[in-house]
Amino acid sequence: MAVTSYVGKNGATLWKVSVSVRSSNDPSIRVQKAMFGFQAEHEAKKEESKLLRVCERSVLVKESQGSSWRAVLESWEKNLDEKLSATTRKDYVAVAYKYTASWLPRPASSITSLDVKELLFQLKASGRTYGYIKLIKNLLGRIFTYGIERRLIRDMDRPPTFGIQLGKPEEKRPEILTLAEIRKLLQSARDMQHPWYHHWALALLTGMRSGELYALLWTDIDWENSCLTVSKSYNNRFDEIKSTKAGYWRTVPISTELRALLAEIKLLAGDRSSVLPRHALWKKGMQARELRKFCIGLGLPSVRFHALRACFATQLIRNGVPPIQIQKICGWKDLKTMQRYIRMAGIEVTGATEALKVLPEPEIMAKVVDLFSGDPVR
Repeated sequence: MAVTSYVGKNGATLWKVSVSVRSSNDPSIRVQKAMFGFQAEHEAKKEESKLLRVCERSVLVKESQGSSWRAVLESWEKNLDEKLSATTRKDYVAVAYKYTASWLPRPASSITSLDVKELLFQLKASGRTYGYIKLIKNLLGRIFTYGIERRLIRDMDRPPTFGIQLGKPEEKRPEILTLAEIRKLLQSARDMQHPWYHHWALALLTGMRSGELYALLWTDIDWENSCLTVSKSYNNRFDEIKSTKAGYWRTVPISTELRALLAEIKLLAGDRSSVLPRHALWKKGMQARELRKFCIGLGLPSVRFHALRACFATQLIRNGVPPIQIQKICGWKDLKTMQRYIRMAGIEVTGATEALKVLPEPEIMAKVVDLFSGDPVR
């Protein structure tokens, strides 16, 4: 609280009163009010006590409504599960603040399912995938649950995300290249001496992720036993080498083609410790853009870098390699991801229709009207 003087426009001395009251129960709740233009100090002091009572009543009203959404977010952020990786925690906090910015000053208890539905509709309209929208919905549900359990949100028994249905997801066919398209991509890149040729070829022959290829060193290559070890990955967001996505190392067998490719790269590597040259664009995470651009130029489907891993898996499936082996080579924890590529390869249904025998025998067919010409067959 304060009563101070100031000089008005006409040079006369005037007085102003300003009052600020903060809740002792919730520091995020604060009410401020000010009045100007008093010609005498005693008038300002008289108004000060009235203004104080108004602010105190406003604080009580806000306390009864519970914490603001900003206060809930700040508390939730401080108590995020430490088991989550630093990247995941950072991403969760960023999207929570980004998509609920308009909610920040509101009492959390005033946010309804209609607000949540509107947010999710906006995400869908902007082209966000079903999986991403589901992630945001679940994240908001966890934040609301946190606020309710910590008694930061009053008069709310369950989160406003409860009961909101997203409908059935539309499964998109994974980006992939056929064998002919793969060969065209690599042949063209080699003929043009494209700086990314070895990167694409190595990805297609190992199924390694971009970050794993970036971190691959010559010390990871076991020439004698014809295998290479995948034990680390590069994270361009934090500019650091970390463990693989699955968190454990794996072995990739070196095929005849892969051995020849590695030998070729080795001749060009000189004293470089990394297997592949680490282009500046790669470090910036722009490897997908470079591949898409090259594919479009060749008239091939525009695929991202990670699609080369899918190409690797699908070609092995089509060549009869057992899924359990592919799972180990690629580092997938379960076969769930594999099922998409198995369906894409069509291995589960190949030859299944051969069991159908419904058409007449050839000698009977000879007497049937030719359905294509409309003329009887003699």
